[in-house]
Amino acid sequence: MPFRTPSLALLALTALAVSACGSEEPVRVSDTTFDVTLDDYLIRPQSLRVPAGERLTVRVTNRGRLGHTFRVRGPSRNVLAITTIEPGETKSRSFRLARGTYELYCVLANHEELGMRGTLRVG
Repeated sequence: MPFRTPSLALLALTALAVSACGSEEPVRVSDTTFDVTLDDYLIRPQSLRVPAGERLTVRVTNRGRLGHTFRVRGPSRNVLAITTIEPGETKSRSFRLARGTYELYCVLANHEELGMRGTLRVG
């Protein structure tokens, strides 16, 4: 019996189905300090919910093999920027945000397009 290779369309549909199943509930943070881990092309957790009206501190650790950045983007601009975090390094920043939904991402090259993005919900 000859081996048949799956079509590209079938592979694309399978990948789409798997990624749709991977959507996660936001990680609720009750404390004002929370951790984010960067890996090569992944931000974990990908969805966070933090309390509104508090001064927040994020600790960002790079567990990948490449340097990464960490940005929080609001509707019209970046509201938090951490410069390159080398592999194994941790950087922290404190900030205050208005209620709303913000995007988390790495600004380097095409890292965001490769999966280094997430969501931060305040409130």
